[in-house]
Amino acid sequence: MSDLIIVNALVVPMTEERKFLNGFVRVSDGVITEVRAGAPREVTKDAPMIDADGSVLMPGLVNAHTHLYQVLLRADNGSSTDQRAVAAAFLSVVECLSADGPLLVAIDDLQWIDPSSMHVVAFASKRIYGAAQVLRPEHFYAGTLLGCVEAIRNGVTTVCEHNFLNPHPACAFETIRAIRESGLRAVFARTIMDTGEIVPDCVKENSDGAFRHIGDIIAANRQSERLSFMTGPNTPPLNTTPDLLKEIRRFADEKSIGISAHVAESRSVVEFTKEKHGKSGVVGFLDDFGIPAPNSIFAHCVHVSDDEIRVLKERGASVSHNPVSNMMLGDGVAPVVEMIRGGVNVALGTDGAASNHSQDLFETMKTASLLQKVHHQDAGVIDPYAVLRMATVNGARALGLGSACGTVEVGKRADLILVDLDAIHNQPINDVFSQLVHCAKASDVQTVIVDGEILMKDRKLTGQDEREVLSNAQRRHRNLMERLRTVSF
Repeated sequence: MSDLIIVNALVVPMTEERKFLNGFVRVSDGVITEVRAGAPREVTKDAPMIDADGSVLMPGLVNAHTHLYQVLLRADNGSSTDQRAVAAAFLSVVECLSADGPLLVAIDDLQWIDPSSMHVVAFASKRIYGAAQVLRPEHFYAGTLLGCVEAIRNGVTTVCEHNFLNPHPACAFETIRAIRESGLRAVFARTIMDTGEIVPDCVKENSDGAFRHIGDIIAANRQSERLSFMTGPNTPPLNTTPDLLKEIRRFADEKSIGISAHVAESRSVVEFTKEKHGKSGVVGFLDDFGIPAPNSIFAHCVHVSDDEIRVLKERGASVSHNPVSNMMLGDGVAPVVEMIRGGVNVALGTDGAASNHSQDLFETMKTASLLQKVHHQDAGVIDPYAVLRMATVNGARALGLGSACGTVEVGKRADLILVDLDAIHNQPINDVFSQLVHCAKASDVQTVIVDGEILMKDRKLTGQDEREVLSNAQRRHRNLMERLRTVSF
């Protein structure tokens, strides 16, 4: 891989120093080798050069929690009863029973669902969750690749794909194939469910079979430097038994991989934990099994107590905050400020498009900032630089990639983006950090680089035929809708 030099850039390294500089970045064999003010003194003949005049050069964004294939069900509210039923059926499979309604969790005893949501309880049944039987590997591939393209165009260079539906072994492999073809850096979190009355048999597994599948996935992708792995329970304790939780920690330690889980996303999960396991919170429950650890990332953590925040800090576990999804589903406001003040590493995620509608991490940054301000009724309660770190270095650290990416520093992999600040909505510049969080849009991202490889330049993808990706996703979407209509819910 040849050298690459990016010149005339406003470099925002996102290091602890909270600085920026007008200068250049040199990349060699995918590694950042020089970050300096001014112009480069030595330029290799014929070395590729990008003039970043008018742009911020910063670390690529890290989406610490998503379900990429769900773009096939983006905002599918429909106008007819049949369309709404189809949308709701699929959303139940991904634990979201209505794109604009409350989250209803898959639990054994449906009495713990909020009474205010009882109008959809009949839909939250084994019959509906059984819609998993219509998902096929080709749906995962097409949806995931489209999700990856959207992520790239939005300035994301790393994703954590939380994989919890595996009706066929090939589904995970096809998801990974799409991610690898996209060029993104990724963590594939292949999670396990072994209980839950409405979890269908086609996605319910025992530990031996699941671990064997995960082992096969890791072995088949051993040579991929941009891909790493996690496992985990999906939404404990709703669809994971205590015995499996013990086995998950043992397996993760044995394979030296991390753990990803949905944790305390809704109040009903906490209530279920209290009634069924005698624990006041999900984090406390998981702590009995050694699940919170430096290699663990917990998505959501909307309903966690001060004591649980201390547990997260003491165990070194990270949190992926998903504000747009939490707002869309009416889950509540996560105690992000309290977690940051308590020393917890907080990252950002979009969640899947079924409960967010987009993979836009710029939108997520702005929402994360404004939500905390209005919740605390304090405009200064969260700092824009802290939000930027959530979307970059904190995300990298949460996924075990802190030594590889997340900042613009010598020795890090060259996962970089150029953001155009000359756009009218970004001008004039006063506070570059605040303007990246509150003014910049995903469409301002001009160039995306992963491992020194240019994935997008001047808003044009270099490695994918965008029209072909979209066309294939649309075909698979139509097929999925047809298959869903054949299922009795």
